[in-house]
Parts: sequence; C-alpha cells; structure tokens
Amino acid sequence: MKLAQIALVIVLSAATAFTVGKYAAPTVQQTQAKETAFERVMRTGTLRCAYLVMPPQFARDPNTKEMSGLSYDVVMEASKRLKLNVDWVEEVNFMTIVEGYKTGRYDSFCFSGYRWTPWARDMEYTIPLFYSTTDAYVRADDHRFDADLMAINDPSIKVVVSDDGEASTFIRADVFPKSSSYSLPVNVDHSLMLESVATRKADVALFNPLEGMPYLVANPGKLRRVEGHAPIRAYAHTLSFAKGEQNLLSMFNVVLDEMITDGTINKIIDKYETIPNSFIRVKSPVQD
Repeated sequence: MKLAQIALVIVLSAATAFTVGKYAAPTVQQTQAKETAFERVMRTGTLRCAYLVMPPQFARDPNTKEMSGLSYDVVMEASKRLKLNVDWVEEVNFMTIVEGYKTGRYDSFCFSGYRWTPWARDMEYTIPLFYSTTDAYVRADDHRFDADLMAINDPSIKVVVSDDGEASTFIRADVFPKSSSYSLPVNVDHSLMLESVATRKADVALFNPLEGMPYLVANPGKLRRVEGHAPIRAYAHTLSFAKGEQNLLSMFNVVLDEMITDGTINKIIDKYETIPNSFIRVKSPVQD
C-alpha cells in the first residue's frame, strides 16, 4: 500500500472514531440528572433548613438549643400542613447563605429575610409574609437629624454597619455615601450595633424595628427612631430557596398564601410584636 493510501486510511479511521464517540449513547453518569431540592424533599419527606439567629424572627436557647421565633413558627406550621419534617441543619450568616445553596447543604433559608435585589440573582423568594421599614436610630438626646435626615450624609457622622453583609452596609453606601462607617465584625450580635450608638462609638444605626426590638425593649429611653420622615427603605420579608427551585417555591407559596388568608401569619406576628406597629402586615382578603 502506498504511503498516501496509508495516510488516507489513518485519517478516515480517526474521523470515524471521533464521530462514533461524539454520537454514542451517553454514559450512566451523563443520563442521571442532578436531583433537585424539590425532588429530594419529596423523596425524603424532610425540608433541610438553614437559619440565622436574630430575635424575634429566630431565636435559639444557648443551653437547651430549643428554637423559637416568628420564622420558626411559620416554617413549622407550613411544613406541618405540607406533611413535611424539618431538619434545622445549619446556622448561617448573611455572607454564607448563597454558598450553602450552591453546595446543596440545605433546601431553604428558613428565615423571614429581606426580598431584595442583591440576592435576586441567586435566590427564589416566596410571597411576602410581612413588610418592615428601615429607619435611623440615634441617641435619645440627639436631634441633629430631626429637620433633615440627609444631614447624616456627612463624613463627620459615623453610621454603624456589620461586616457580615447585613443590609445597613448597603443602605449606608447607597443613601448616605459621604458618611463614615463604624464597622463591627462578622457574626457579631446585632444588638451591639445599637449599643455602639448608645455608647457614642457611632452616631446612627440603620435598623428595622424587628431587628432592634429586643434591644429597645431591654433598654428603654436609650435610643429613639428619628421621626417625621419617610422610611429610608421598606422591604418584604420572605422565605427563600435556591435559584431555579420553582417547584419548591410554588408549593410553599400555596401554603403561605393559605396561612395569610386564614389569619395564621397575623396570629404568629401577634406573639412577637412587643413594640406595636413594628410589622407592616399583609392583609387577609377575608379578615379585618
């Protein structure tokens, strides 16, 4: 066989092998699609929950490890109606939630957190359970911002923020970018943000009433909300799931809507609203 013929045979053999390999039946690994969170929950009958300790929305007794709070009650009732067990698998902070979804460590962030833009690319949000506002909290005798809230937007004013991705970090940068920040470390008790204002380490805390409620109740007269202004922000509070988990999302939206309509969500809120009108409630279409 001539050299040119031998070369042609080699080329044709290689092309044939490539074509057969390209269009051959996929391997077992290729045909096994990754199990979705919804499919896993349906298969096991258990919802794996991540949680964040932030009373009154979620609390955990340090001694008994018993859990409570608005988010806990909502998730347990919703799961009961769906005939699901709940496994509280991991405590997280705001910076680690998305990574836990990506690695499949839990099915839901079972906490009534903000439905907001910074996480919209990575999470699916349920319908709102309720809303809250973000306002400026200052020392009781500090009236510098009563006439003009934008007086906060000055380099001489320190706004306390947390390095764990808590919302005040983003709100300060967006609304009061000229202000200075007084930063607290990751995983700090958020009540220390308010205490930083009370002890004059910072001038302003950007808080919602729910987050600040335990401190304000325990320390009456130390701080006050700057009144007479529109809220700095208002957010819906929801549960969340990993991006793309539409079946899990739609299932929980059905049961949460039922709990709003029959008044269950409002009854749960009543248990934890120690400062009146801290929650902006979603009105039931059939109840006053």
